[in-house]
Amino acid sequence: MAKKENKDLMKASYYYTHFAYFEAIPYYEKIAPVMNDPVIYSQMADCYNATNNTEKATETYAKAVALPGCSSIVMLRYAQLLMQLTRYEEAAKWLKEYKKTNKTDQRADNMIAGCLKAKAILGSIPQGTTTLLPFNTDGSEFAPTLWKGMLVFASDTAIDTKKKTDNWSGHSYYNIYSVHCDGNGNCTGDLNKLTETKQLNSQFHDGPCTFSADGKQMYYTRSRSKNNFMSKGSIPNKDSIVLLEIMIADDFDSSSRKFKTVTPFEYNSKAYSVAHPAISPNGQVLVFSSNKPNGAGCSDLYFCRKVHNKWAKPQNAGSAINTEGEEMFPFWGDESTLFFSSDGHEGLGGLDIYQCKWNNTSGIFTDPVNIGTPINSSYDDISLALFADGRSTYFSSNRPANKGGDNLWFYKKEKLYLHLTVTDSATRQPLSDVNLSINTTYHPIDTFTNISGMYFSQLFPGAQYTIKISKDHYLPGQISFIATSQKDIDTIYKTVSLFTPPPPLVNKTDTIEPVPTSFVKIVGTPEVDKIYEIGHFYFAFNSAELNDTAKVVLDSLVDFLAMRPTMKIQIRAHTDCRGGDAYNLKLSDERAHSVVNYLKQKGITAERLTYKGFGLREPHIPCPICEKCSERQHYLNRVLEFKVLQL
Repeated sequence: MAKKENKDLMKASYYYTHFAYFEAIPYYEKIAPVMNDPVIYSQMADCYNATNNTEKATETYAKAVALPGCSSIVMLRYAQLLMQLTRYEEAAKWLKEYKKTNKTDQRADNMIAGCLKAKAILGSIPQGTTTLLPFNTDGSEFAPTLWKGMLVFASDTAIDTKKKTDNWSGHSYYNIYSVHCDGNGNCTGDLNKLTETKQLNSQFHDGPCTFSADGKQMYYTRSRSKNNFMSKGSIPNKDSIVLLEIMIADDFDSSSRKFKTVTPFEYNSKAYSVAHPAISPNGQVLVFSSNKPNGAGCSDLYFCRKVHNKWAKPQNAGSAINTEGEEMFPFWGDESTLFFSSDGHEGLGGLDIYQCKWNNTSGIFTDPVNIGTPINSSYDDISLALFADGRSTYFSSNRPANKGGDNLWFYKKEKLYLHLTVTDSATRQPLSDVNLSINTTYHPIDTFTNISGMYFSQLFPGAQYTIKISKDHYLPGQISFIATSQKDIDTIYKTVSLFTPPPPLVNKTDTIEPVPTSFVKIVGTPEVDKIYEIGHFYFAFNSAELNDTAKVVLDSLVDFLAMRPTMKIQIRAHTDCRGGDAYNLKLSDERAHSVVNYLKQKGITAERLTYKGFGLREPHIPCPICEKCSERQHYLNRVLEFKVLQL
């Protein structure tokens, strides 16, 4: 090996073994193509993966596993990354290769089972909607929790605090921040440091955190450092790994915005990390994550009970929860319901969030249940901040978004259904076996109405729907809507009437000219602010009562509007010049109103309809001397119209 290459290898190895992945990458990029060694490629892939360069990590792991002598653990890491990218068939292949030399690893079995089920789960209808919070940055915002009407979280870039740079990620160290947020995902005001307590938000990592029910005590994670909190460097263990520890901030004073004391958790260690505390609502149980020796895997969950106002010795949370992988970020939903993140249970890829219950009788936790989409994805999903009613939560995830890194999201529980009925426009009877071509932002569906002319199905919350409706011997119809509601569980009702293609005109004895019966043909594609004629009708003298001809035409208008459920219109009535201006204005207003009432009786909702009478003020045919106008001119000026206000 050339002297220059040897020097680059030494630097790459040094940075890698000291977890300075961001610093190691340039040196690996120089030596990897020359050395073509599975260890070098795998370490370079680890660096890309740790710094969220998924594309290069995937490409580099593929090079490593293709070379002879590649370690089976690299196959596992590659499979984990492939699951994140939803390449489940490939992931299962490498997991099976890994199992050949790691036969007892239950985590790999769980992951293989996850690969077999993940696509179906990801394609299923989610039980709510997720929203990316607007203050996220291209750094990392994660581990939300609720405190005194605020959302509290950890971030490396939320506010420029001139913290030192972490060589692992290339970003600043984490601080703890707060912002005012409500139970509907609305966050207002500026981001702020959590408190004015000097010991918090030190030079190195601070966060995540948890609070006691009264809000006066906070448990939080930080990098180990000297007791004065102002050391020049964080303190590693003998293997040069910077460990994490739990700190306890006590007695919060709201006027000064300070905790009076900050002390270390008594079970911190100089040999392993203790992190991610979560205190139960009654304050009697503290759960945390640790990589202490003799656990089940990389990091396990442990819990302490409070005895005589002190924390008893930590106990491992047990085999139901802990796997050979990572268990971290616990959160108490109530006194017995625990949520946590894991990459070792059957899931979708990356870290998923699971729920389990503490069984007082047996003294163990129940088997965890994956909480599913849309909170879980194939990426890392962590850290719930669940509201007491269980209907909404904040959480964090590194799934693709318009902001990079870990981001904070809001989840709202929502379950929506569609009840669609298709009828014959003339008979008003239901139509069976009508073809429905349903297009959404998810999966297109082709189906049919049942014998009752009905289609009923659960909807994807928040999705845009367009449904094309067709049946032999009928003109096609279409509806569009967005699946949204203010309720947790709701049904959207839609009725569409189809009609057979009629002759474009029909003669009636009480009209001078034929009138339209198909506005689909007459109007074509409607446009906002454009005015369309409904017809020229004969009304009895001094009357706004609709005759049979008007009702035939208006029934067709009902069908036209039913096919366009978001359209809003204004009904406009005009009169001829006979009679005074004030009289005709009032009469035309009454006639327009009678049309609106008829449309409402036929099922068109009131918020879609307005009306206005114009009297003789806007004649279609000029008639300067009323007495000299012909009956034809009077007829053409006695017109009903509609103006499109909204499509």
